[in-house]
Amino acid sequence: MQTQIKEKIKTAIAFIILVIIIFISIIITYKYSIEGETNMPFKLSKIVIGSMVVSSDNPIQNGGIENEIVQNNGIYFEIKKNEKYRKDAVIDSVTIDNINITKTPQKGYIKTFMPNTTENKKFTYSNDFILEGNRLTYKGASKSDTTTLEINNQGGIVAITFGNTELGKYTLTAEDLVIDGTMLNTMNITDEDIKFSVNFDIIIDTEGKKYKSNMTLNLPISEITTEGKASLEITDTSKYIFKRMKE
Repeated sequence: MQTQIKEKIKTAIAFIILVIIIFISIIITYKYSIEGETNMPFKLSKIVIGSMVVSSDNPIQNGGIENEIVQNNGIYFEIKKNEKYRKDAVIDSVTIDNINITKTPQKGYIKTFMPNTTENKKFTYSNDFILEGNRLTYKGASKSDTTTLEINNQGGIVAITFGNTELGKYTLTAEDLVIDGTMLNTMNITDEDIKFSVNFDIIIDTEGKKYKSNMTLNLPISEITTEGKASLEITDTSKYIFKRMKE
């Protein structure tokens, strides 16, 4: 009789321990789904977005009298080292991946541009620099240089831009011409016409460990047909949850 009671007690204790383990596992899994990685070697510290209108760098049409415009949205990501992590940690690469236009504008056509690699400026809005595919990778290096697709392996900046093309042309000889968002008014284009959304992943690869976060951005960031251009600096990046990628 006593043996049976002891066995029941052992079974009950084992069951309670199993329930506790399962409960703790559920709590840890739920917390990870909400918070993600809390002690990454490097983190996304800031996002800066600039929305404006620029002149296309494609060959000028109609005998040099007209040129096309591009409503561009430059996005800059600052990757910063976690001072609480090992000091010898380095960045192998940072990738903007799985780029997808989830909402298309009513007017124009969205193209993704990579940084310029031949001229002394960050972006050239020509067909030569349209990103082929849906991925842009910056390799870790001794310094950051967006034009050569390199990021300082101790932290730096990566950039990409989304341009709304085929919106219209303007006359180069027009007097007092100001190339900014307000010129869209003369083309009967409203802010509502050019709104679009883009979704992509940010992947930080450090010493073989990859951390990924997904984000959606609604562009342009402001009413540029009245403001001309606009910029936005996001310093609270806590909503962009990074999780460890499985190998």
